Amino acid sequence: MTEDLIRQAEIGDEARKFIESELGKALLDRADQQLKSAQELLETVDPTKTEEIRALQNKAQIARNFGEWIVELIDRGDNALIQWSQNAESEG
Repeated sequence: MTEDLIRQAEIGDEARKFIESELGKALLDRADQQLKSAQELLETVDPTKTEEIRALQNKAQIARNFGEWIVELIDRGDNALIQWSQNAESEG
């Protein structure tokens, strides 16, 4: 249990460092650009072209998921730290 909490906290810390890094910022910016591009293309695509619409929706969802996954890892890490701290207090 404690090892799992430590692992989650470490991953959360790495994710936080990643989004603060130049690489992380560049990739998050790229994902945001891809999301906006897909949304703009969805506004003008022929409504009868279902395959094109589906591809654009998938492109937008993947771009949106990227940032959400990182935030989720950070949140899990923060929660693991809180839980580990509470466990340590109750054992102490």
